[in-house]
Amino acid sequence: MASVGSDPALAAPAARLVSVWRQRDFQVLWSAHTVSEFGTRITFFVIPVLALTTLSASTGQLGLVSAMETLPFLLVGLPAGALLDRWNRRRVMVVADVGRAVAIVVLPVGHLAGVLSVPLLCAVGFAIGLCTVFFDIADQAFLPTVVAREQTPDGNSRLEFSRSTAELAGPSIGGLLLQVVTAPLVLVVNSVSYLVSALLLCLIRIPRTQAPQPAVRASMRSQIAEGLRFVFRHRTLRSLALATGISNLVGLGGALGAVLTAYALRDLGLSPGELGLALSVGNCGALLGAALSSRLIRLVGLGPVLVAAKSMSGIAVLVLATAAPARAVLTLSVATGIMACGITVYNISQVSLRQAITPTGLQGRMNASVRFAIWGTRPVGALAGGYLGSVLGTRLTLWTIAGIGLLSCLPLIATEDVRTLRAFPSLLLD
Repeated sequence: MASVGSDPALAAPAARLVSVWRQRDFQVLWSAHTVSEFGTRITFFVIPVLALTTLSASTGQLGLVSAMETLPFLLVGLPAGALLDRWNRRRVMVVADVGRAVAIVVLPVGHLAGVLSVPLLCAVGFAIGLCTVFFDIADQAFLPTVVAREQTPDGNSRLEFSRSTAELAGPSIGGLLLQVVTAPLVLVVNSVSYLVSALLLCLIRIPRTQAPQPAVRASMRSQIAEGLRFVFRHRTLRSLALATGISNLVGLGGALGAVLTAYALRDLGLSPGELGLALSVGNCGALLGAALSSRLIRLVGLGPVLVAAKSMSGIAVLVLATAAPARAVLTLSVATGIMACGITVYNISQVSLRQAITPTGLQGRMNASVRFAIWGTRPVGALAGGYLGSVLGTRLTLWTIAGIGLLSCLPLIATEDVRTLRAFPSLLLD
């Protein structure tokens, strides 16, 4: 791992630090991050649509496809964090991008060869998810190498805005693209986007990017255990992990994602383009959230902002559940706007908080442990959402999702260290 002295950004006096937007390496990292995130979210939207429109998949099968996309976070998220504290993180991100580019091409080829099937969609979704595990954990742990530690909240706010926007805008862009070209062609374009991201990462001019420390002799099991102990013994990290894990269980990557496509296209009678339009309009809420985040924290404090932002996803699903075919586009736009605003504010705040209270040497394992907790619930939620959607119907399932989503803020409310937090703690310098 690169020492503090080897990082040019850290070597500069604090008074000479320039905005992250004026730092070339951060600009390149942000560009690669944004391209990769949008490619992933569009892919994860297009694959279920492909299953629904081409293979006439059931709601339960859609839930299975969605679950396979996030299952790797549950299976390999923890060892990935330990490995990334030993490996070159930029190199891992490049390999992950190339791996996803290769995996996604399998679907257009399978479509042309007439062998496209739900099992093939599951296999490709799992492969893309596996690469995404390593990319996402390395991405968060790599940021403190590119910018000074004092600037990680600033840099992270930019990266988290891109991630939140991609998670919400990716489906809308995917829906609009499906109105112009076929799903297999959209996937080919996404494959190219991953290669662009890999090329950009190779342009970052960091001489030593988190190389393994020769002195580290701990086994992977002990490193994983250390990361888990650090997260779940730390009251603030534990409450953030619990709140986000519950939310993700029923969110876009979980139960909601499993039923949203069937609800919009089958029950409300929307086309993929109309669904994309509704999501695109609603995603303006992400811009509002990014613009208001810092101001809200200064005005009412970090803790209350985290609690309020976390509850907004549940409120959004309540609105979504009231949609009728005659006003479906408007209702989906409003619901998406509320959700986009809340997710953006929450992610910018909680990820910056996590990075601020975690030493450099534990960043990879902390990210992996938290991702294990918060993303590991997604495949469970997707399977449950698909099952409930097929048994109870999509609308009743949405009411259930909304209720659980509103309860996700309880761990934050119950933790005094979070509830009363006014601002970000002083950044740890290892």
